[in-house]
This record gives sequence, C-alpha cells and structure tokens, in this order.
Amino acid sequence: MNVIILEASPISHLFRDMRIIYLLLLLNCISPVSTHAGIPRNGNVPDTFIRDFGVKEYIRLSRKLPHVENTPWDLIAEMPYNCHFQPIIQVEGKRGDTINLNSTNPLVRYLTPTETFTMTAARQSYEAKNWISGEGALYTIPPGVKVISVKYRETGYDTRFAGSFTCNDEDYNILWRKGARTAYICMRDHFYDCPDRERVGFWGDGTPELDQCFYAFDTNTHRLCRELVLRELDPEFYPGQQLEFLGEYGLWYYYMQTGDLESIRKVYPATRNFLFNVYKPGKKKQWFDWGKENKDVAIMETCFMYIDLGSLRKMALITGHSEDTISIDTKMDSIRRNFHTRYWTGSYYKSDQVAEPDDRANAMAVNAGLADRSTWENIYRNVLSVKTYSSCFFDRWVFEALCRMGLEDRALLRMYQRYRTMIPATFTTLWEHYDRWWASHIDAFDEGSSLNHGWNPPVINLSQTIAGISPLKPGWESYAVLPKEAFLKNIRVVVPSVKGEISVEMNKTTERYSLSLHSPASTSAVVGIPKRSFTLMRSIRVNGELIWDKTYIGNVKGVIWYGEDESYVMFSVKAGNWHFTADGKLSLESPKKPPAPSDPGILLDKHSWTARASVTDSSFLFSGDDIPIGVSAQNALDGDHWNGWRDMTRTQYPGQYLIVDMGQTQHFDKVVLDNSWAMWDSPNKYSLQVSGDGIRWGEPIAVGKGNPGMTTITFPEQHARFLRVSQTGQDSTYHWSIYEMDVYRKKTNKTSFKGNVKTPDAGKKS
Repeated sequence: MNVIILEASPISHLFRDMRIIYLLLLLNCISPVSTHAGIPRNGNVPDTFIRDFGVKEYIRLSRKLPHVENTPWDLIAEMPYNCHFQPIIQVEGKRGDTINLNSTNPLVRYLTPTETFTMTAARQSYEAKNWISGEGALYTIPPGVKVISVKYRETGYDTRFAGSFTCNDEDYNILWRKGARTAYICMRDHFYDCPDRERVGFWGDGTPELDQCFYAFDTNTHRLCRELVLRELDPEFYPGQQLEFLGEYGLWYYYMQTGDLESIRKVYPATRNFLFNVYKPGKKKQWFDWGKENKDVAIMETCFMYIDLGSLRKMALITGHSEDTISIDTKMDSIRRNFHTRYWTGSYYKSDQVAEPDDRANAMAVNAGLADRSTWENIYRNVLSVKTYSSCFFDRWVFEALCRMGLEDRALLRMYQRYRTMIPATFTTLWEHYDRWWASHIDAFDEGSSLNHGWNPPVINLSQTIAGISPLKPGWESYAVLPKEAFLKNIRVVVPSVKGEISVEMNKTTERYSLSLHSPASTSAVVGIPKRSFTLMRSIRVNGELIWDKTYIGNVKGVIWYGEDESYVMFSVKAGNWHFTADGKLSLESPKKPPAPSDPGILLDKHSWTARASVTDSSFLFSGDDIPIGVSAQNALDGDHWNGWRDMTRTQYPGQYLIVDMGQTQHFDKVVLDNSWAMWDSPNKYSLQVSGDGIRWGEPIAVGKGNPGMTTITFPEQHARFLRVSQTGQDSTYHWSIYEMDVYRKKTNKTSFKGNVKTPDAGKKS
C-alpha cells in the first residue's frame, strides 16, 4: 500500500498537490484509492459490475453541426445529467490536426489530463479511452477542421434507480432527485467522495452513500456496501470517520437492511478491537465534519462511541460473543453516568474545547439518547434553531435529532433553508459545501470544491425519516411505517428492500388522513397514524373496516393491535395491500410557502447569438495553479453552466457590462443569469437595457440586486435584438460572472413574430 501525506498548505497548493497525485493515479503509478493518505481495502469491485449504457446523443450543442471555423474554437456539448462519460467525435481535416477532449467541469480539467486525438486521415472518428465526469463535454477544435458529429458513451455502476420519493412540495422532490443522482455518480469500483477531484474511499463519505443505496437503488449496490463493511480499519486515516461508521449509521445499518450476518461475524473482532483498544479520544485530526470551526469534538466522539458500543453489544449477541457484553455495558454505563454532569451547562451541552455551543455536538447528544427529554427544549431554542455550523454531511444528524424531538417541521425548514442555493441551480447534483463556501476556515467562495459530493443526505432524510420507512428486523422481515410528514400534504415513496418493493402513499385533507401500503411477501409492517397531524382524531379504518374508535376494535383479518404512544396509534399488518383512513380534524397550515406555480416560458435558441463584454476575453488560473480556464464573453451563451464569462480584471465595479446580439428582433419577457459555479459573483446591482441596433439604448427595463447563483429578471414583453446587462454596484471581494444567460418568452404569449423560436404562425410579420 502506498501512503501519501499532504502537509498543511494554502488551498492553491493543496489542489496542486492533489493534481500531481491524481495524475500519478491515472498513470497507474499508485494505488487508485490512495490519493490522500492511502486507503486499505479488500480490492476493487470487478469491471463486470460497471455497465455500458451505450452511445448517446447530447441534448444540446453550442454550434449546429457540421461546423468549421478559421480560428481555433470550442464545441460545448451538454448531457441531460451529471454522469461518467467518454466523448466521441467525427471530423474532417488534415493529418496532424489535434483535437482535445475533456469535461466542461473546471475541476475535472484541472485534475484530469486532457485527452488528445491527432488525425491520421482526412475523415476520422475517435472515442476517448478514459471516462471523465460532468454535465458537458468540451471539444477544442483547430482551424479548418470540420466537426461532422459528436456523441458520448455513458458508463456507470450497474444498478438502476429503483427507489423514489415525491411530495406536494417540489423543493424536496428536487433535493431527493439531485441527492440520488449525486450518490450514483459517486460510486463505481468503490464509493467515491466525488468523481471529479479525488475519487477517494473516505469512510465519512461512504457512510451516507451506503445508507442511500438502500433507498435509491436496486440490490446490485449491496456489493459496494459489503466492500465498505469488510474494509480493513485504519487508525491513521481519519479515525473519527470510522467511528461514525461503526455503529447505527454504518455496520448496523447495513445489517438491518441486508440481514448479512456473515459479514458482521467477519468484522466483529476488528470492530471491538478498534473501539476498545485502537481509537484514542482527544487526538487531533480525527475528522468529524467539514463544516465551520467551533467543532465540539469531545462531545461528538463521546456520542459516536456510545452509539457504536450499543451496536457492538447487539453484534456480540448475534455472533456468539455474549461474554463481551459485560465490558461493553461497563463502558456504556460510564459514559452515560458522566455525560450530563460533564457537559451540560444548564442551557446546552458544551465542552471546554469550544467557545459556544455546537449544533453538531448537541444533535448527537439527542441521537445517542444521552440528552434526556428535559434538555430538548433548551437544546432547540439555544442551539439547533440558531446555529448552522454543520456541513451538508453532518446536517443529516441535526435533521434526525430535530425529528427525534418531534420537530420535523423545523427539520424540513432547515433542510430547505440550507439547500436554498442548490435547489434552483441548473446543476443536477448536490455540492460539497453549502453555498460554495469553504466553511472550515473562512466564509469565502471555494472554486476547488466539487459540485457532486456523495455525502449529501436528502435521500435518507426524506425516504427514511420523513416517510418513516425503516427496518425493525434484519433484512426487512419486519419494518416500520411511521410518517413524520409535518406540513407536507402528500407523499409517495418506493423503497427497494431486499424483500421486494415497499410502496407507501400518504394524503391528508382537513378531515382525513389516508395511508396506503404495499408490503411484499414474507414481511410484516408496523403502521402508525401520527397524532401530531391531528387536532382531533375520531376513528381509523383499514380497507374500509372500522378498527379504532378511541380504542382498538380489532375485527380485520391480518391486522394486529401494536399499541399507542404519545406520537402514534399503531397496528401490525401482514404482507399485502392495506389502506388506512383516519377521520378527524387536521391542520394543513405550513410555515413554508410551496414553490409558486409559474409559466417557465419558452427558451429562445441561442446558437447564432454573439456576446461581447466591457473587458477583453481572458482566462484565470484555476486554484492559482497553471491550468488556465477560459472565460470569454461567448461562454455565457454556450448552453453550459460549468463554462462561463467572468471579469477577472478586478472585483465588481460600476460600468461592467455584457452585450448580447440575438441576430434578429426577438420577443421576450425574462432573462436568467446563472452563476452558480461562481456563487458569490452575482451582481451587487444590475441594470438591463434593450436596443434595436446595439448603439442606441433606452432606459433600463429592469434594475435590482443579484441573488447568489441564479438571478431571474422579469419585465413587460420587449421587442428587441440586443440586450445589455450592466453591473452597477460595487463589491470588494468578488468578481462578476455570468456562467449562462438564458432569455425566455411566455408560453401563453399569442404574439407571432419572425424569430428563431417556432410558433404555430412563425414567419409572419408581427
């Protein structure tokens, strides 16, 4: 095993080091999983588990083909989603002409050698030998070479998207879909942290990725999960991540989902040794989260140790090591006796390592069961409602703590607020950092962070916690359906369990709560009707038969009374189809306004458009290193949101502009400026003008302030050929970027015109 240790360094040096290591990786000079510190593993998943999805057409090209130019030019080709792909091209030219192929993702271009193809005949086709990742392909074409066609081959882990989650609020549907897509491209021969930068098998990233497999994909992914479970532990490789994995969220999670007792038997001795002898609390660089500083590690590692010991106790009993329960109980009792006295301040839990309470530490105290109910109100009021130190990796546990406390509405609101810039973004995946901030050290834009990071947990949060579907016995022999839908009015979920698909549909009105369940063969389910959804619950019926009328009546075959607590009225049902209806009074009020319905409009065709800016075309050095990334004005029109225009002369100042020539008069009423890649480059202030000739400009048709990532500008319908968006404010920190500019007209607009958007009467004069 090769071990590479990176010394602490500025971010630009760090990513330069990563690039050197990644180049060695691709040249097979080092182990393909040792790009950070050497990862002991039991071997890669065989290539037979990698699926070839075949050759596909791009959904958009920046130029209509065939196409040739007299100067070097770039062809940008867009896929429908982020994926692993190999670009393909067919060209005409002369021998010796060289074409470059890569991803439009700047991080891929920075870390992955650009593949080149040198022509040996007048007409040739070429397919890239190595896969890369992204949502767009970048072909760099020399003068005089005609591009006849381009396509791509998609590959990926051999599984299908078998699970699903939908509800009445599209924001959460988007998060689930983006979360599932992110998890998918972060697995191949093992679980990656991300496919565009390191492809490292961190235990931290692997934990939520493993968990998401059981709710998003078919059982083929269980091979990867087993590989992670059986991986040899390494006390030198971020042991805090391994502590997060060795309990309810990793090993035991895997066992409950699969029932794979043999793997648990294999890892039990090493797990016990790690928890009792190897892990040393209080050491530096344990790593528990990538989020902001103020990390209360003392509390976090105590909570995870307690959780792991609880799982170890259960593992001991099922693997024939019951004698170990004495020492496990002794250690758990010691933690439980001392925790509250040592860390409770009267208002929250806090160690002397930090100056103020940490949301991560207090959430884990709740999840571990070390914070009793008497502390919950203070924890929520003083910490979880006001602190957001956790990253999108650790927010999973803050979310679960809020739901455990009966505050699932607060959990859903927190999820929405923290993902507020990822939800509307045109990227199909979820990012490494909230708002693209390098949150560990400073609040600043981090160009080197990935825009597809597998540690994002919405799939688990929504399918398991909010829908409430989770195994009670190993291998889904028995499972729970205990919804925590909060202000959501309907939910539809499919869980691809090892016993077969479990489907649940929940709907509620002001007078009725209904829940339909399909439970596969050889299973039983505990179904709970949530009391918190009601102001008054009168009765419950199952398949039309009255079964509860303030008390259990019990006259439905296959249904057994399971009890009642402060949260649910519960029943156990056998395999089959069940429909529960509960009548009463329900409140449908929501603290979150659902996304407003709107006419998305018709996107105008930009293929023939041109752009120029207040500064000459330029490039910038990615992460301060020697990889120039072009940021020409034309990039704002190429259809790719990874590839954009930036004014790199200095930070934002009044007078910056981008002018677009649409080639002919167009009718339009909306402009969208997308700078999600450079999130904080949104215009401090903007002004939008139109012109018929590009010389005479009228008064601004819209003015305002930019939003981080996506700025939507609406106005009364215009009839013009030229657009000028100007930056009229000032920002001393950030540049101004437009990574993509889109122009729309309403679908409901009946006006006909001669333009490059087809309408039923296109071609007639307006």
